[in-house]
Amino acid sequence: MIDLHSHTNFSDGALTPPQLVQRAASNGVTHLAITDHDCTGGLATALLAPESTQLQIIPGVEISCLWQQREIHIIGLFIDTAEPDLQTLLQEQQLLRMERVQEFADRLQAIGISGLMDYIQTLPCQAVSRNHVAEFLIKEGRAADKQQAFKKFLGNNGRVRTAAHWCSVARAVAGIRAANGIAVLAHADRYRLTRTKLMLLIEEFKDAGGEGIEVSYSNLSHDQLDRMAKLSEEMELWASMGSDFHTPEAGWMDLGRIRQLPQNCRERAIWLHPRWTGSESDPAERQHHS
Repeated sequence: MIDLHSHTNFSDGALTPPQLVQRAASNGVTHLAITDHDCTGGLATALLAPESTQLQIIPGVEISCLWQQREIHIIGLFIDTAEPDLQTLLQEQQLLRMERVQEFADRLQAIGISGLMDYIQTLPCQAVSRNHVAEFLIKEGRAADKQQAFKKFLGNNGRVRTAAHWCSVARAVAGIRAANGIAVLAHADRYRLTRTKLMLLIEEFKDAGGEGIEVSYSNLSHDQLDRMAKLSEEMELWASMGSDFHTPEAGWMDLGRIRQLPQNCRERAIWLHPRWTGSESDPAERQHHS
């Protein structure tokens, strides 16, 4: 059982890296990619999972990009986490995230809500996000849940909304390729793009060196799954799959809870990629036998 998209509390996940690994193993996952947003710090900690756990941990990352004023996510799999160009990019992204949170803090302060930055400093994460701001608003009694926090404060029509200034798709793919990784377009069906714009995005992604697309992910209908499989076939992209796990509370997107790839794109399954099949002796793939 393969899950190539998951998050720890080093970004906006709820579990520590060892807890994530333990849950994945308990759910029957055999290959797990840890793909925190714009950081890789949780990967080394993941190897501290209990000794009863046996699964392969694939080093990954999920990079936030801006494309035609929309936030797009690019996953890197089998990355060399020590590669300087990638780490420079991720440090730049983390700085952009902190600057955005500071802007949220300033705007919240202006409407009488203080303490956000103090709260942020208590968190273990490397890559802060709007989800953390939403958690602060819930903690302060200003929102009942994250949905309300985004609707009232953080979303496009929220009182303290701020624009994101992420890197380009080309820059994200370049960083992943510099780290000898496979660049995968994440959950493309969630961007609410017309087919014309989606095809344009994919063409730019491929031109930059992108190689894969998530075909199967959590909460995907059969029609959506078929559509993504056909897109993978049409655009000649490797087919990936991942839960996008963040928290055990969202049971519908639990680790390993994803449909298998449709038959028509099995020959392009990402585990047939040379970077995967030739990686058994490659130090970039970390095998966890604890």
